[in-house]
Amino acid sequence: MRAVLWAPTLAFGAVLTMLWMLVAAYVLQAPHALLQRQRDDLATGVRAVAMQTEPVLHQAESALRGLDLWLLNRPTENELPLAALQTFAGTVRDGSHQLVDVMLLSATGQLRRLGTEASTATPAPTASLSGTPAFDEASQRREGITLGLPVRVPGAAGDLRSALPLLLRLTRPRGDDTFAVALIDLQRLHDAQSLLVPPPPTSLVMLRNDGLALTRRPDAPGFVGRNLFDQFPTTRQALAGAEGFFASTGAATDGQPRIGAFVTLDDVGVKLVLSATEDAALDAHRQQRSLVLLAALAATVLLLAVARGWHRQQRADRLREATLQATSNAMPLGLFRTDATGRIVYVNDSYLQVHGLRRDQVEWGWTTLVQPEQRDMLIQRWKHHMATGEPIDMVRKMKRGDDGRIRWISVRTAPLWLDGRVAGQAGTVEDVTERGEQHKAHRTLAAVFDMTPDFVCQANERGDVTYLNPAAREHLGMAPDAALAGAHIDDYFTAEQLDLYRSRVLPQAMQAGHWRGRITLQRQQSPAPMDCLVIVHRDVRGRIETVSVILRDLSEQLKAQRERERSEAMLLAVAHTARAQFLVGDLAGRVVFFNAAFEQHHRVELRAWAGRPIAELFDDAAYAARAPLIASALAGETRRAQVSEGSLRDARSLDVQYAPLRVQSGKIDGVIAIEVDVTDARREEARLRAASQTDPLTQLLNRTGFEEGARQLLTAGAGQRVGLLYLDLDRFKPVNDQHGHPTGDALLKAVALRLRHALRPADLVARLGGDEFAVLLPQLHGAQDADTVAHKLLQALSTPYHIGELELEIGVSVGFCVATTGSVALEALIASADAHLYEAKRAGRGCVRGAAL
Repeated sequence: MRAVLWAPTLAFGAVLTMLWMLVAAYVLQAPHALLQRQRDDLATGVRAVAMQTEPVLHQAESALRGLDLWLLNRPTENELPLAALQTFAGTVRDGSHQLVDVMLLSATGQLRRLGTEASTATPAPTASLSGTPAFDEASQRREGITLGLPVRVPGAAGDLRSALPLLLRLTRPRGDDTFAVALIDLQRLHDAQSLLVPPPPTSLVMLRNDGLALTRRPDAPGFVGRNLFDQFPTTRQALAGAEGFFASTGAATDGQPRIGAFVTLDDVGVKLVLSATEDAALDAHRQQRSLVLLAALAATVLLLAVARGWHRQQRADRLREATLQATSNAMPLGLFRTDATGRIVYVNDSYLQVHGLRRDQVEWGWTTLVQPEQRDMLIQRWKHHMATGEPIDMVRKMKRGDDGRIRWISVRTAPLWLDGRVAGQAGTVEDVTERGEQHKAHRTLAAVFDMTPDFVCQANERGDVTYLNPAAREHLGMAPDAALAGAHIDDYFTAEQLDLYRSRVLPQAMQAGHWRGRITLQRQQSPAPMDCLVIVHRDVRGRIETVSVILRDLSEQLKAQRERERSEAMLLAVAHTARAQFLVGDLAGRVVFFNAAFEQHHRVELRAWAGRPIAELFDDAAYAARAPLIASALAGETRRAQVSEGSLRDARSLDVQYAPLRVQSGKIDGVIAIEVDVTDARREEARLRAASQTDPLTQLLNRTGFEEGARQLLTAGAGQRVGLLYLDLDRFKPVNDQHGHPTGDALLKAVALRLRHALRPADLVARLGGDEFAVLLPQLHGAQDADTVAHKLLQALSTPYHIGELELEIGVSVGFCVATTGSVALEALIASADAHLYEAKRAGRGCVRGAAL
């Protein structure tokens, strides 16, 4: 009994002892913990900023390389395709949430905005980068992307905005446009970063890897543009590595000592530095230290006063707590409670079942269930909500801790207010995986239907309309939010169409599950051809649930087809009516006659030239080429030759034939010439020859072009060492299967571009078909050179690819052989390289096999 009476006193004594130990720990040890927490918070913050900033820089680089590749594959004689470029620029801006804008830059520094000026055929330059450090640095580089200092450029609304420029010299300049420029809107970027960065005196700095200061928030006069590594050599060592912490004297800014964390984005050549003063972490502690001591004294007095009544309430409190615990565990929803720091201090059994956690994992165990790359940012948001009292209503994807299954968890919280302050939050969790998947599929399908220009109508088995997409509503003159009560699918067909629908379309669709064909629909007072698709949806019992009708207007497609056929007919007619140039001269070499084609070609009139010397019709070089032919014709001999005329830039090739002009008696009375301009034919012949030897997707040589070029190199001279490489992409088929053939085609183009960049201009590179490539290396010094090139290509093609928003990883297997020209046939080289390629595949792919013949 005495032990029971003394128990409350001992308990409160222990509490008081612990209280003053905590006060002592707070007063003496908290500064170190605060500084460490400040470092941890800075590290977490700079990582979050890096996760947000790096994709923007990657999007800018991808946009530059995509624009360069796209312009490289456009014929140089065509005018700049502004509409396509505007679409490209708009896609870049929309895909980056207006953070990245793409422009072209002339050699003189004039920017050309690729905006939405659809009515402007040739948009005027919007600004000049001439004289800026970014432009000067990019002008000195021949390749690669230049990340320069911020510049002021007009925005889409005409206002001046600060932007971070990335410049890439175009592989094939187009007119005055020499560079592609990606401008990152710094204001938007800083607004996005500010959500993850504490307020001043915290500062966020962006450096280039060479130490050049690009941006600082808040701004410090004279800071941007300084090279911190050159001015402060110790800074280079302090900021070395992928990430870490540092301390500085603040000499580069305001002279206040700072501590901070940094992250290096090696892929984009940028370092992000987040720093704060030590006073920022300790000021609050110094002010609160006295308050803590006073609070401890007050708590001591209060505990002594409460100790007397504590024993009296202990039994009732335990009973009430046991009752609440049992009630909580009996609820189907998972319940939990957190403190103001976000730490979970209470959960019921349902909470543990939903997450698959043990009770010893309660406090922060849920953080181990989210994806690692999202963990830090999610914890920061969680702590922010818990501390500020903002309620949470969200659904997160998590991996259960017991069986590893991916589940969708619904989380809802409400703040716990204690004495006017947030003491934490209480909430519920629920597994909504099945419901979430169904909702996601429904939203995806609804978005597709809402955005498609096709007409989409859905009806039930009785024909009552349950859904019309916006395009169908607009066609029918209905408001977007008009109710469909009482609407029937029969109301939207003519009598003839209704009869066809009931007698043929619907029965076939019910039998086969779908029907597709072409119908004619009245649209805007005129019939319009439509591609019609009818789909019958059935439930698990086979009963009809919904009938979907999808109509696609083919008017523009058929119109474009008719226009194309008309243009082809006109071009064919012009080709049939084209005439050769005729010229007739007498024995004295004077003009007797020439036809209209000759007049048009030489811009002369017969009435002004009749009787004048033929020599005056041509310039000196042109007549010198024809004089021997005229002489031979007057001597009775018919001769034919190829003649070129015009400037080097606009040279024309003529097939000319000069023959004697004989009278009825057979006597030569002059000369007759027939000249045919074959320039276009020769160019077309050359184009067709090149097209027959070029892969249309990658613009590399095809198998025919590769074999022809290889035979020429093998027969050009004996004794030269050559190498033949056969390459087969690994894991390419899953890309087509998972992401579609357009993504696969874009990946093949990226592979071709890397091959061009990794090889010499004299090397032959070809796509043989599918995902197979071949490379012929002439003039090798030794067999080891082919092995070196093969490993270089293995590394280049195995680096991840960024296709749109996808990051794709594939590999490559390489087989090669080396031989000496004059001693081996192409077929033997191919057989050897192909055999070594299969050795590489059998060895596990992603490797190189080869030898010398």
